[in-house]
Amino acid sequence: MAEAQPSKKVGGHAYGRRHLQISNTAEEGELCLYTGHSLGRFSSHSMRFDSHQACVRCVAAAREGRMSFDIDSLLKKNRIKALKFWSQVDIGAPDDCWRWQGCINPRTMQPQFAWRRHGISTSTQHHPQRVAMWFSWGDLGFTGVKTTCGDKYCCNPFHLIPQHIGVFVDQDSYLESFELACQLHTLRQQVQEFIIEEALKEQQKQDQSDEIDERDALLLDPSTDFDTRFEAVMTDMLQGRHVTQIEPEDPGLYREPVDNEEDPAKDF
Repeated sequence: MAEAQPSKKVGGHAYGRRHLQISNTAEEGELCLYTGHSLGRFSSHSMRFDSHQACVRCVAAAREGRMSFDIDSLLKKNRIKALKFWSQVDIGAPDDCWRWQGCINPRTMQPQFAWRRHGISTSTQHHPQRVAMWFSWGDLGFTGVKTTCGDKYCCNPFHLIPQHIGVFVDQDSYLESFELACQLHTLRQQVQEFIIEEALKEQQKQDQSDEIDERDALLLDPSTDFDTRFEAVMTDMLQGRHVTQIEPEDPGLYREPVDNEEDPAKDF
């Protein structure tokens, strides 16, 4: 084996180096999407190849041909992101194309999925095929990915092959794998439950919008006395729907209280 040499980074966009061969040296980098891939039990970093920022353990698994649809193998903070992504994919049979049903760039007509991955890329938009690779083959950074079907809208991991890392691909064994079939069935159920939960949340926001609009009318009414206004403001703040706790694009200008957005234990 050749002596390990560091990657010769020359700047530019990270994805511009996706066509290069992956290096054989690693460095401490961003925490991997998957559980158990950190440097230590409570570490917030993983070992990544310095050329493509691919997780060393995920690369080893991909080279052995290991693919997974198990949402529970992801860190807790990444499971919702995975469900949101798969909910925008038409998940079909393993040998069918899974068409992307999410955002399409109107100028380039390229599919894209919004996700800011700090430490991996400065881009906020990623091709769905690369995201599908992250949630099936592993966190392979900005490694290139190609399809066996040639469809740029296909997100079926059975049709995706990560490039330049020596991935072992045995399509017949994947299609006949009972474990992958069970994981795929579970994924479909989890996606359906996620879609229903999101729909219920949106409906709850719509139902509360009328009440919030009535409260706004009360506060803007010049005939309302001070005690009533004070009570209304304090109630709104406690319920997380005060003007300082809202998003303009939400129906009825409503969202959950700001203090409840961050959970310090959600990464573990």
